[in-house]
Amino acid sequence: MESEDKAITYFKYCGEVNTPALLRKANVRCQELGIHTVVVASETGRCGLLALEIFRDIGTRLVIVTHIPAKTWGPKGDIPIGLQREEYTATRETLETNNAVIVQGTRPLVPPSRVIKWDAPTPEGILDQTLELFGAGTKIAIEASIMATDSGHVPEGEEIISCAGTFKGLDTALIVRATYSINFFKDFEIHEFIARPRYRVRELPEFKSENWKGDLDQYYEVGSDGCV
Repeated sequence: MESEDKAITYFKYCGEVNTPALLRKANVRCQELGIHTVVVASETGRCGLLALEIFRDIGTRLVIVTHIPAKTWGPKGDIPIGLQREEYTATRETLETNNAVIVQGTRPLVPPSRVIKWDAPTPEGILDQTLELFGAGTKIAIEASIMATDSGHVPEGEEIISCAGTFKGLDTALIVRATYSINFFKDFEIHEFIARPRYRVRELPEFKSENWKGDLDQYYEVGSDGCV
């Protein structure tokens, strides 16, 4: 077969509102292609727990890529992020008990100049902003796959699904050829877009944009599972 017609889902909005649908679509394509590994970007564990539920019965290996302990803005105050934080102990234990792997690291395309406020562009910064043209979800999905591979939890060269999103939640799923960061330009490939938003968020904070939708109240609620 020289070609295959497959629909790409284009979400009307970016962000958390798309998370369940995005993961279900990734699940379907995972089974169609026999993909064994799914990478999910998750700052607080919510997306990781939902992925655990949706992929539970098909034997997929989940690699949850999380942020270093930090915080992001929100409409009711700062939201803690990074699954290694104490607040997320119960969530982390649930994921690990169910054989999900948690990877913490620094995004490979975040240049040191972001911190020291250099005005001159760096190669990493240029690449970061170029990928942003495709939306934050695409950029983070690429970075999450690299982080998972660099950590040793994804073999280089494996075809995987990588899911990420804009601000909170998931809105983008890619099928990629995993590579180490050092081999990114030589070997990395995007094989398919499963789903992505039709528009991107261009202003900050993201939750104030008309192109972003989601329920942020849940990120301020501490449940019995320890997830906020």
